Amino acid sequence: MKRISILFCLAFLLTTALPAAAQKGHLSLGIGGGTDGIGAELATPLGSHVQLRAGFGMATGLVGHTFRQISVPEHPGNTSGNQVDVPLKARLGMRDARLLFNIHPGRSGFHFTVGAYLGGSRCVRATLTGLPSDYNTAGFDVDGYLVKATNGRLDATLDASGIGPHAFAIKPYVGIGYGHAVRADKRVTFSVDLGAQYQGKPKLWAEGKGITGRTKQVMLSDEVLGSFSDKINNYTRYLAFWPTLNIHLHVRLF
Repeated sequence: MKRISILFCLAFLLTTALPAAAQKGHLSLGIGGGTDGIGAELATPLGSHVQLRAGFGMATGLVGHTFRQISVPEHPGNTSGNQVDVPLKARLGMRDARLLFNIHPGRSGFHFTVGAYLGGSRCVRATLTGLPSDYNTAGFDVDGYLVKATNGRLDATLDASGIGPHAFAIKPYVGIGYGHAVRADKRVTFSVDLGAQYQGKPKLWAEGKGITGRTKQVMLSDEVLGSFSDKINNYTRYLAFWPTLNIHLHVRLF
């Protein structure tokens, strides 16, 4: 309910507050994409040196990469036993509203950007395939919830909230860029931005089933994953700051 309320407030900002601010100036519509997904935004100037950008973007399933040699315990929970190699497919799983301020120190297109990405805390969706049969039958226990594979397939997510992949997250953003989101003397403009979102170090989560039949997302700890956790940590330690590079095309509406 809290997440719905926050998203409602963001929608209110996009549909009323931002256009109202633009009544005294100009308003542009931008579309673009990058490492933060594909998105659309509205932009309006706030004085001579600041431009407000507000929009929404998503990258669910946009990019996929398969890692061929990922070692997992042959028997789930037996981290000291034999290891087997299975493929792991990872793809982006972000979905965020964006509230950003471009600060132009001079007359050129160079700008600093500060603001935040607001929305789901999930950053990567992952799928393990070819798991040994014990993962389909025995599975492994995480805090009273049984995590099992289906036909050797286990879906998981990398989530930085610490409380689960369906949590609401506020990810501060700082960056630099070039170009104007809106200009009074041009109908069409381009901009490029480079920066980083702070999201914290993500953890691996999967769906578990309790003895009552209730399901919930549970964190797969290092004790559960065994040596596989070392491989995960090799990647996640670099993801506390999500690198953000994107390009936008802006069309001034008025």
